[in-house]
Amino acid sequence: MDILGFVTVPGWVLTIIILIITLYLYSLWHHSLWRRNGIPGPKPTPFLGVLPLIKKHGLAKADLELVKKYGSVVGVYNGLLPVLLVSDPAMIKEIFIKEFSNFTNRPIPFKMDKETASGVGTAFDNHWKFLRSTLSPTFSSGKQKLMVPKIHRCCTDLVENIEQQREKGHIDMKEVCGAYTMDVIASTAFGIEVNSQKDPNNQFVKHAKEAALGEIFKLKFLLIMLFPFLKNLVSVQLSSKAVNDFFKSVVDSAIELRKKGQEVYNDFLQLMLNARHDGTQSEYFTKGDVQEFKNRGLNNIELKENAVTFFIAGYDTTANTLSFACYCLATNQDVQGKCIDEIENVLQGGTPQMEDLVKLEYLDRFFNEVLRLYGAASRFHRAAREDMTVCGVHIPKDVNVGVPVYALHRNPKYWPDPERFDPDRFTDENKAKRPEYTFVPFGVGPRICIGMRLALMEAKMALVFMLQRFTFSPCSETEIPVELEQGGIIRAKNGIKLNINKR
Repeated sequence: MDILGFVTVPGWVLTIIILIITLYLYSLWHHSLWRRNGIPGPKPTPFLGVLPLIKKHGLAKADLELVKKYGSVVGVYNGLLPVLLVSDPAMIKEIFIKEFSNFTNRPIPFKMDKETASGVGTAFDNHWKFLRSTLSPTFSSGKQKLMVPKIHRCCTDLVENIEQQREKGHIDMKEVCGAYTMDVIASTAFGIEVNSQKDPNNQFVKHAKEAALGEIFKLKFLLIMLFPFLKNLVSVQLSSKAVNDFFKSVVDSAIELRKKGQEVYNDFLQLMLNARHDGTQSEYFTKGDVQEFKNRGLNNIELKENAVTFFIAGYDTTANTLSFACYCLATNQDVQGKCIDEIENVLQGGTPQMEDLVKLEYLDRFFNEVLRLYGAASRFHRAAREDMTVCGVHIPKDVNVGVPVYALHRNPKYWPDPERFDPDRFTDENKAKRPEYTFVPFGVGPRICIGMRLALMEAKMALVFMLQRFTFSPCSETEIPVELEQGGIIRAKNGIKLNINKR
């Protein structure tokens, strides 16, 4: 084909050139949203947006850099998908509390299959309200108190496991804490004794680790970020089929066991079984009012999906928090000494009960400081149902609004000398000096983490058991500071290796 009579170009080459130009213009249009709305942010890389920065630094530290440079409201693009990062406390309150009805749902940038759509973390609108109200009673104070004896048994196993491993040298607390939290979840939520701490090759821990998003997911997700119109065409499973099948088979076995035995259960699984209505178990739908959902009851899909979620999320997030707590004690010996002194003064060598944890005020401040620096998620998100202006900022419909928790918790405006570990930031006096919603490790509003109180109880119980017998200190392989994984969950990339010393 002649171009202006000067150059002859094959038709297929011209087609490719036109396609590239079209895609580039398509990218430029998508990347103009925040500029058109007057929102500051980095110049996006064509097609990729902010992804190269995330690839270089990891999500948490990329957010930290963005907030430092552009302020508390930053417009970025994951590929071509717009994301509004909000770390202004007043805006967080407006979006996640006052205007929750417009920001009820989490942004799910792919087509959900019926299993994924049935999880309390991913469900929409009234379906989410039904699931949340059905599952929440599991985490009441009364229910948690019934779990204490099982947690004590797991803590005893934890101490014995550490005692055996410390004779070989330093210990990777990430692995040890993961085995402990899996034992707690299995026993308190499903009445199963799995002995993860005594069996290093335990299938429960193996499959929970594999539940991290795999390469197939990342490829599909990247395609959706580059071509958003695919979001209603491409479905994604959050965990591999092998992982889902394993945990669903465990749930099936636990259900069958309950049909045969005489034991009375007061746990997560039993609560879901009680909410299931015979005759409508197989019915599946995600739309309707809350009463319609209550009338049909919890179905088998919802039961199994939330059971699998509880296994995986309960294992990973609490294990990370507990292992980082051990790291903070090892690298802050004065803080460790204060925690030990308080535990000895309050408990007098006794076994900690649920009501004792409230009396451990310094330990509570310590855990808050751990969560400030190493809370489970680097961000949490909601999607705008309709166009809305919040605190003078226009938020378009369907836009992903994310709170960069890692960056917010390190903002020197609210946390002087933010990298310094200081539990006294959480004295009543110091808390009163900070605006609300500057400390949000479990999220904000009605969709705050459903298992927050249980996670804190099991982590504090474990730490008390450990500090009654051991102290932590760095070893030659302790990373200071800890190198983090690049994803959205705050994990130690290379484990947390420490010396454990007998008291």
